[in-house]
Amino acid sequence: MKSKLGIALLWVLVFLLGGVAGAVGQRLYWMRTRPAATRMVPPKPNEIIDGMARELKLDAGQKDSLKAIFSQSLGRYRALGQQYRPQWEAIRNETDEQIKQMLRPDQRAKYEAFLKKVYSRAPAARSQQSSK
Repeated sequence: MKSKLGIALLWVLVFLLGGVAGAVGQRLYWMRTRPAATRMVPPKPNEIIDGMARELKLDAGQKDSLKAIFSQSLGRYRALGQQYRPQWEAIRNETDEQIKQMLRPDQRAKYEAFLKKVYSRAPAARSQQSSK
């Protein structure tokens, strides 16, 4: 009787481990094969550089040049973002105010808490919230 129970438990354990291994394997496969454009989080510059180096079979010198190009471009993108940030924040603030105006007082308090939570996640929003 003991051996039958042991065998049954072993079968259950094997199936559970198989399920876990399958789930982990499927997740790893999904992350490696899914195109970066369909992911929720945009790829980091190093991920793009590494992917291009693999795809194009870049040598070390080419990869260093690519890193320099990305670094220079990133600086330009940041400068552009800073240039347009005031306009973006003005639109966001106007939108927030319009939403607040349509809400009841009890909803407005919840919306304020919601905004505080959302804006605390984004670095640019932190500076905007502290300037209010």
